[in-house]
Amino acid sequence: MDEAKCVGGAGVAGDLVTGLLPVLGRSLDIGFNVFDVMHHGIHEKQLSNVFRWLLDADGTHGLDSRFTRIFVDKVNQRLGDDEPLPLGGYWVRQEVNTSVDGVGADIADLVLESESVRIVVENYFTSDGHGHDYGGYLAYSRRDDRRGVVVLLCAAEDRSLQTLGWENAPVLTYGTLIDRLHDDVAGDAAYCRKNPEAVMFIEQMHRKFGKGRGRMDDEDVLGFIVAMCDSGEAKRYGLQPQSVAAEQFATDLAEQARHRFGEGRDLLRQVKKRLRSFSDQHLQRQLHASFGDGFVHKVRSNYQGIFEWTVYVDIDAQSVGFDETRFGLVFGPTAWFTNEREQGWKSTVDPEDADYSHVFFWRKNARVVRQSSVTLREVLDGLEPSDARLHDEILEALSDTTSLSR
Repeated sequence: MDEAKCVGGAGVAGDLVTGLLPVLGRSLDIGFNVFDVMHHGIHEKQLSNVFRWLLDADGTHGLDSRFTRIFVDKVNQRLGDDEPLPLGGYWVRQEVNTSVDGVGADIADLVLESESVRIVVENYFTSDGHGHDYGGYLAYSRRDDRRGVVVLLCAAEDRSLQTLGWENAPVLTYGTLIDRLHDDVAGDAAYCRKNPEAVMFIEQMHRKFGKGRGRMDDEDVLGFIVAMCDSGEAKRYGLQPQSVAAEQFATDLAEQARHRFGEGRDLLRQVKKRLRSFSDQHLQRQLHASFGDGFVHKVRSNYQGIFEWTVYVDIDAQSVGFDETRFGLVFGPTAWFTNEREQGWKSTVDPEDADYSHVFFWRKNARVVRQSSVTLREVLDGLEPSDARLHDEILEALSDTTSLSR
């Protein structure tokens, strides 16, 4: 499709319509949700209140200890081969100071206790200790000779954020817990008849935080972005202002396409945030281990337009004798544009072989573009701190200035 059609709205490529139809069939009607109406669930304290209610065996939900058993069972699954924690006999407290007297406060969001076990829970939107002391939490959990565990409760798991001991904490997501509770309650007709208000609230939580949350699933959004790249329509992400581009796209492809376009940008932002976090914390550390401290002097991601979906890794060329200063990790529309439209590259990935569900990267001075083995799905799920694939592929690119495309 030529530039005039993209900007002027004369239509979209047929292969784009074909590629998007499977992921545009889902209804955009998300329905009523009490959490949205009351703007509840946008602060961790609000959600801690809800989970404390669910974990209280005497709560007005009528669940007794059913949710507690689900919670502890999920902890046991994450503990793996360790001796499982008992499923019952717990009481719950909220906002508990885990610090030693006189040292200062370090407040845990929730604490589950029994006569022999203490589970300290840090609730945050991502699996990030965000400044809390894992060691202090763990020591508190083991006071009085109890078996202690520290747990991260969150909306989204990102293992690259788990440092300073938090990598040892089992991670439970809202969606995993609420999906399990929702299925458990749905199969209990007697409970539903006796507790209709609680059932309605659990249903609202499931819509908000469960696997079916929002208008679409992450896999569908990734499929949309890849279809945009494959069809040549990814150039729309480079148009400014984006609101105009989105409206034009909606005119060409109808109402559902406009919503999918916006949610594609949202997902790209998540990928960018997580890829930047992994590069800043772990990829930089890996490169320093190979080339020495100071080899990477900056990781940044500040460009806009069609180049917005880039994480730059600036290296100290002089320290190792390289005559270049930059690598770019690119994905989605930026990967497509860099690989198939931008001029000046000596080597790129054949469009027939390019898979835009992967992270790509380029080497500036060698003028090469390469497809990595890391997928966007893996970035969204959170790359392991020990994942060295990007590191290894960058090293391969540094040692090979000729045949670098796959």
